[in-house]
Amino acid sequence: MDACRLTRPGAPHSICLMPAGPEKPEVVILDFDGTVADTMPFLVELAAGLLHRRYGMIYEEARRAYIDTTGLPFCRQIEIIFPGNDLNEETVKEFEDAKIRHLEDFDFFADAPAVIAGIRSQGIKVCLSSGNNDGLIRRVLASRGLAVDLVLGYKPGFEKGPQHFKAAALAFGTPLDRVVFVGDSVKDGLAAREAGIRFIAKAGLVDEAGLRDSLPGVPVVRSLSQILPLLGIKIARENAGTS
Repeated sequence: MDACRLTRPGAPHSICLMPAGPEKPEVVILDFDGTVADTMPFLVELAAGLLHRRYGMIYEEARRAYIDTTGLPFCRQIEIIFPGNDLNEETVKEFEDAKIRHLEDFDFFADAPAVIAGIRSQGIKVCLSSGNNDGLIRRVLASRGLAVDLVLGYKPGFEKGPQHFKAAALAFGTPLDRVVFVGDSVKDGLAAREAGIRFIAKAGLVDEAGLRDSLPGVPVVRSLSQILPLLGIKIARENAGTS
């Protein structure tokens, strides 16, 4: 099969794949919010509004508190920001209910479907790791016609980080040193380091300089397309409307 036919002809960010070297991983785990789906601007404002309204935080301080703890489930974020506060349970419920109502309204980043399809075409398994309920993520994927090999969501005692990484490795019979995690937060990178797996940081919620300062030595990309060479996949992009 012509590798250039892996994506819809003429589609923006269609990707032409070519044979690569032997350094490809066996499993790529992608964070969902902010890495695959463009949800973070909404989630930041939602969380900041709740922290401002319910706890009286200055709005900019509330935004920073949420961003600084992103990468954890919101129920853990709120306990870091306001440990043991009586308002926490209802605040988490309001946040999660709003996510459920709006998650299917958000777009994936433009290159995400082609990148995911391209990775899988190379025999590499793709797993989505999220702080959302896994059933909700599957519903979003189904509504967009996007296929992955595994979806891991949050449940008490099982969350994004070493628990998800080990579960993905076990599901595919893959050693952790052949797993790569791609995420958009400092805590994502620290979780990968704790588990001993490779990490690629995607700038967005945290800018490139912030990621490089906090995670020295970690490769930083601006778009998902840029992870492909780092996975040992050689590409030639064909963008609609460009020569």
